[in-house]
Amino acid sequence: MENRPCYIMQEGNTTIKIRSALPFMTPAEQAQWFQDNDSLIEVQMMKSAWANALWVIERQKQKSESTA
Repeated sequence: MENRPCYIMQEGNTTIKIRSALPFMTPAEQAQWFQDNDSLIEVQMMKSAWANALWVIERQKQKSESTA
């Protein structure tokens, strides 16, 4: 756990070290990292943006299937 990149809190300012490491983590490590850091607003915002993006993609997919 000590070797895992994490957020560093600085008086209301969050510096992210994880951005450069997250793409190189395994899916299991990514899932664990998101679970460990779920209370951070930045993680919640990222999850929300990710869900919205998946929703838009699914909507576009359904739209293109209905016109085909």
